[in-house]
Amino acid sequence: METIWDKQFGRAFLKIAAMFTMLCDHIGFILVPVNRFPEIYYTLRIIGRIAFPLFCFMLVEGFIHTHSRKNYIIRLALFAVISEIPFDLFSCGSTSDWGSQNVMWTLLIGFIVLCGLEKFEEQYLSKLVIVFAGGLVAYFMHTDYSMFGVFLIAILYICRYNNKIRIALLGIMVLMQGRIEAFAALSIPFIMKYDPDKNDIHLPKYFFYVFYPAHLFILYLIHKFILN
Repeated sequence: METIWDKQFGRAFLKIAAMFTMLCDHIGFILVPVNRFPEIYYTLRIIGRIAFPLFCFMLVEGFIHTHSRKNYIIRLALFAVISEIPFDLFSCGSTSDWGSQNVMWTLLIGFIVLCGLEKFEEQYLSKLVIVFAGGLVAYFMHTDYSMFGVFLIAILYICRYNNKIRIALLGIMVLMQGRIEAFAALSIPFIMKYDPDKNDIHLPKYFFYVFYPAHLFILYLIHKFILN
């Protein structure tokens, strides 16, 4: 009998997997008290570790296949701004928190770094400077996943022609992050089964962009007005 792991996954499937696991993570974070339900809390947070590497991987795929880098940057920037208030409400209950910025900023910085890496393809010192500059921007902006996120995006792009090395470096990077973050290695089977030519579920173009701030805001409202 064919199982899910016998199949190849298309782009939409990986995006849905990333969104679902992110949703699990955020449900655990805001709706499940760790002191009352530790097993449920940690299970949801562990599932949630899968999401970010998948988003980084799909960002790299989007960079490679998009028809307009400029429009891609505009979309990321626009929804980074739109997502900031829902993210701040979700993470700290305030409409303004300069100490932490949402993950869309990390993806935006990562995408701009990829533009630089492509422009200086054969200039290795320049590429190193671009990656570390992007990491520093993420660090000083206090974006979600910070320097690690930018470095992961860069590695996934630089090693795009050697999947074994790319997967190995992904595994090493997430295992170095510590206890729960190490479970991000669970994203590797999804990436290994990715087929860029597979046509699977059709998603509206802006589905993920809208889903991110919308689900944060809805979870905040549930936490604020129903559970409290």
